[in-house]
Amino acid sequence: MDSFFGIGAPELILILFLAGIVLGPQRIRQVAYWLGKTTAQLQAIARGFSRQLNAELDAVDGSGELRDTMKEMQDLRRQMADLRREVTSIASVPFEESRRAVQDSQKVIENSIRPPQMSKEKSVEETAVPRQTAIPLPKPIDVADDPDS
Repeated sequence: MDSFFGIGAPELILILFLAGIVLGPQRIRQVAYWLGKTTAQLQAIARGFSRQLNAELDAVDGSGELRDTMKEMQDLRRQMADLRREVTSIASVPFEESRRAVQDSQKVIENSIRPPQMSKEKSVEETAVPRQTAIPLPKPIDVADDPDS
């Protein structure tokens, strides 16, 4: 029993413990009896409904056409599921190949844009053109206002 109405075993034990504290030993027996009786009645109603439904279907379908149609529907569902799996597997192969091709082309593009790696003996600074020293920019000069203008 994994879960009962979405409630796991530890939660169910905690709920029963709290119910025992709140209701007391006498009332908890009455509640448990009522729950058991109600559950049995609901199960009996469900079984009766299922029997009545099957009897009605058998009465309507005297020649067995409805049952044959239901079997055909189940076969069609099974075939559709098989076809879906086949189409998915067929479509996944080109998708994987195209994904690999995109990855390979990305690697080629990265390597074509970047220069090839130099060996460790020659570093980039040694092979590059020597840098010229930077020429300092002139400082702004304050010019007096032109008296003619």
